[in-house]
Amino acid sequence: MSDIYWIQITEVCSFVGFMLSVLGNSTLLVLLSGKSIDGIGTYRYLMITFCVFSLLFTILEDFIRPLMHHYNNTIIVLQRKRFQFSDSTARILTVSYCGCFAMCFVMFAVHFIYRYLVACHPTKLHYFRPKNFIFWLSGMLFIAGSWVAIAYVFFQEDLETRTDLVFILSTCYNLTPDDVGHVPYAFYKTQGNTRVIRWDNMIGVIHHMIVMTISISAVFYFGIKTYTRIMSFKGKSQKTKDLQNQFFTALVAQTVVPLIFMFIPNMVLTTAALIDGTFGSWANITVVMNHLYPAADPFVILFIIKGFRNSIRRIPDVIYRCTKTKKASVSSVVRGIEAQSKKQSFSRVDI
Repeated sequence: MSDIYWIQITEVCSFVGFMLSVLGNSTLLVLLSGKSIDGIGTYRYLMITFCVFSLLFTILEDFIRPLMHHYNNTIIVLQRKRFQFSDSTARILTVSYCGCFAMCFVMFAVHFIYRYLVACHPTKLHYFRPKNFIFWLSGMLFIAGSWVAIAYVFFQEDLETRTDLVFILSTCYNLTPDDVGHVPYAFYKTQGNTRVIRWDNMIGVIHHMIVMTISISAVFYFGIKTYTRIMSFKGKSQKTKDLQNQFFTALVAQTVVPLIFMFIPNMVLTTAALIDGTFGSWANITVVMNHLYPAADPFVILFIIKGFRNSIRRIPDVIYRCTKTKKASVSSVVRGIEAQSKKQSFSRVDI
C-alpha cells in the first residue's frame, strides 16, 4: 500500500515549521541583542545559543527532507536527496539530523542547571560567564557529536536492512535507493527462522538512552530544586521573584514542548521496535513533530517573558511612528524640491 501522502504532509509541515521557526527565533535573537529585558545576565548567552541551534536544526531539516518508517523491528531514518551526492555524505547528514535530538536534551539540562545556580548558588554564576561558557558549549557539542558518531558507526546497512529499504521505498514512497540517504536503527536480525538481537547495535541504543535519561533526570532534579527555592524567596524584591517565576515557567514550557514533540514520539518508536511492534509509515508523525518543534519553542519564551511580550506589543507603535516620521521627512524633501524648482524657474525668467 502506498504511503506517498506522507511526503506531502511532511513537506507542508516542513514549510510551516521553517517559516515560523525563522520568524520566532529571529525575533528572539533581535530582542536578546537589545535591551528588551533587564536582569537576565549570562542567561542571554544560553538563549542565543538555543536560538542559533534551532535555526540550524530548521535549515538541516528543510535540506534533508526527512522521512521515517518502522518496519521489521527497524526504524529507518531517511533523507530525500535534493541532488545527487555520495552515500557517505548523505549518511553524515542523516546522522547529524539524529544528533540534533541529543543537542536539544542536553541544552535543556544546562538551562535548568543555570536557573538552579541563579536561585540556589548565585555565587557560582561565574561558571557561566563568557570566558567559561565556551566550555559548556563545547560539552554540549561533544555529547551531540558522540550521538552522531555512535549512529554512524553502529547503525550500518547490511543485506537484510538493504532489502527492507528497497521494499519500503518501492512499495510505500515510489522512491529508489539512489534518491535517499538513510540510517537503519535495526535491533534484530534474522538467523535461519529466528530473530536475534543485534548486540553491536544495542551499544548505540544504550548510548542514546543514557544521554536522554541523564538529560531528563537533570531537568527534573534541578527543576524541582529551583522551584522549591523560588517559592521560599522572602528577602528578594517582588520584581526579582516575578522575573524568576517567568523564567522558570518558560523553562517548564520549553521542556514540555520537546517532551511532546520529540522525546515521547522517539521513545515510543524505539520501544515498539524493541518489543516487535510495527508503526509503518505512521512513524512519520515523529518527523511532523520534529518539523514543528523549532517553530513552537521560541514563541514559548516570547509570550511568557513579560519583557519580550511588551517589546512585541510595542512593534506596531514603533512601525507607525517610523512610518509617520518617514512620511514627514518625505514631505519636507518634496517641499524643498518644489521650492528649489520655483526658485530656479524665477531665475530663468529673470534672465
